[in-house]
Amino acid sequence: MGYSVIIPAAGSGSRMGADVPKVLLRLSDPSASFSIIQRTVRVFTADPSCLRVVVCVPAAWEDAFSSELGPNQKITLVHGGATRQESVRRGVEALSEVVRAQGGDEATECVLVHDAARCCITGEVVARVVEGVARHGAVTAAIPVPDSLCKVSQGTISSFVDREDVWAVQTPQGFLLGELRGAHFTAHVDGFVALDDASVVARLRDVRVVEGDRLNIKVTHPHDLAVAARFTTVG
Repeated sequence: MGYSVIIPAAGSGSRMGADVPKVLLRLSDPSASFSIIQRTVRVFTADPSCLRVVVCVPAAWEDAFSSELGPNQKITLVHGGATRQESVRRGVEALSEVVRAQGGDEATECVLVHDAARCCITGEVVARVVEGVARHGAVTAAIPVPDSLCKVSQGTISSFVDREDVWAVQTPQGFLLGELRGAHFTAHVDGFVALDDASVVARLRDVRVVEGDRLNIKVTHPHDLAVAARFTTVG
């Protein structure tokens, strides 16, 4: 099953304390390594089943992203918005235009949304999500939470959370393009703010979970760069 992917990459990554968008940071020695965004995007461009890659980037950094990713017919850069949700919505609209222009059907077009900062993503997880879309229509990668969970108030445990049915949500998340576009339009009209696209779509239909990967971390803090570098390669 062929698919497209939208990669929101317009965030500043303020917790990194860097003077560039965090996904442009190198994963190891700056003179010899590759960047977070290079590794993330190449997982998809190297997959023959991936037809299109839409990367949502900060407008002021478009040239830097273009240089970083290089020429590739699969890749389209789109200016992101002020929030992740707005960036994805813009990516969805851009992808919809391309699919319609190419005679595709939004009702059956598989589209994934993947965090740019999850550069440890593997082809195996991507394949499970794509298969999940084919079977169920809307899915997200996720893993059962192995740790004990508690609620904390002013530094003190106030209660414990039953983890039996608790999963940690990851990306990719996969949908049918027409449904994702409709869900984002409805959320925009309603003023609904969500943390991810599964939350946006779950307002309108069921979203299933498929097995993710514990190494599929989201690079957020400086020490995550070293962790990610250990588990990634170019190509």
